[in-house]
Amino acid sequence: MRTPATPTFTSTVDGAVAHVVIRGELAYETGDELVAIVDDVLTLVAEVRVDCAELGFCDSYGLSTLLLVQRRLHAADVRLSLVNRSAALDRLLKRTNTFLHLTNPAPDTRRRRDN
Repeated sequence: MRTPATPTFTSTVDGAVAHVVIRGELAYETGDELVAIVDDVLTLVAEVRVDCAELGFCDSYGLSTLLLVQRRLHAADVRLSLVNRSAALDRLLKRTNTFLHLTNPAPDTRRRRDN
């Protein structure tokens, strides 16, 4: 049986961009922490960049967490960018047909705030 790695999430805000770094696993035990971090910054920024370079493992709950984060950000007119994705994460996203949904920036459909 696999022993889960203890995850670490860090976040910083730099102007209109929040940077979130995932170290370790994104799984059932850890997904809610990522959602909480994103919820804390979504009204402050125009983009959230999730750095996946040190993401060691992502299970189905982790994928569900990424989809939930994307939905919340989209509803708040905030862009999600998954950066430094590993080949394993890309394979997971492609196998589940979520690659384009989570990585392809949609045309700018943000509501005009001046209307």
